[in-house]
Amino acid sequence: MQDKQTEPLRAAPAFRLELTYDRPLVFDSQAGQRGFFRIVEGIVRGPRLDGRIVDDGGDWIVFRPDGLVETDSRMMIETADGTIVYLRSRGVLRAGADKLAGYRAGGTLDAGGAYYRTAPYFDTPVGAHDWLTKTLFVGTGSFAGDRATLDIHEIL
Repeated sequence: MQDKQTEPLRAAPAFRLELTYDRPLVFDSQAGQRGFFRIVEGIVRGPRLDGRIVDDGGDWIVFRPDGLVETDSRMMIETADGTIVYLRSRGVLRAGADKLAGYRAGGTLDAGGAYYRTAPYFDTPVGAHDWLTKTLFVGTGSFAGDRATLDIHEIL
């Protein structure tokens, strides 16, 4: 059996999430500093999906002692046509202790200052948006104070 050269991955923009958070609830735990960032407003815009966040979803975050940040996001999107879509996404953020301390003091974390990747998946009713349940996605993003901007890409 011959080894077949695999095709490189390609991605296309699916949508952008623009999120605004309430003041986080943060506490020290054995895993590191753990927190919940509740979404108070969220807009979904893009070539494949438009809508808004309609629940009190948010990001469950662990600031690990080794400097890595784990993210676990859950939210409900109401699309422009009224369909409700569940989104859950797990990710990692590597920024280094100095950049992370700057962010926690009110600074910005972006692609130039941090590595952030997240893997969203979706649950939808059967219909116009069920393509979301049949596709893999990857997200990148930036964080500034109480806001985040995440670009979600469809893996082709």
